[in-house]
Amino acid sequence: MFDRAQALVLWRTEHFLLSVEDLANAAGVQSGFVETFIRFRLIEPTANSGSDQLFPASTVDRLRQIVHLRQDLGVNLAGVAVILEMAERMEELQKEVTILREHSGLQAY
Repeated sequence: MFDRAQALVLWRTEHFLLSVEDLANAAGVQSGFVETFIRFRLIEPTANSGSDQLFPASTVDRLRQIVHLRQDLGVNLAGVAVILEMAERMEELQKEVTILREHSGLQAY
């Protein structure tokens, strides 16, 4: 029979969820950086398991974007938040444009 820890690992694996440590390792940063980004709400857990915060695997890409903006481009945390929000909004708008074009019969550029 599985003990609680083994059951948690199995559940996380089935749902592709990462702990703070897993997320940090996947992005190549220290877990302290991840915790800072959580505090500033640049990344948010989708689930909690006791005291562990769990993140979808897609958070690795977002974390890498944050690290790139901070380390390579020197953007502060407030700037990172604005850039990520704008990028998400642009993505949403592009999806809307695509849907409207499909419904109107116009071709994409």
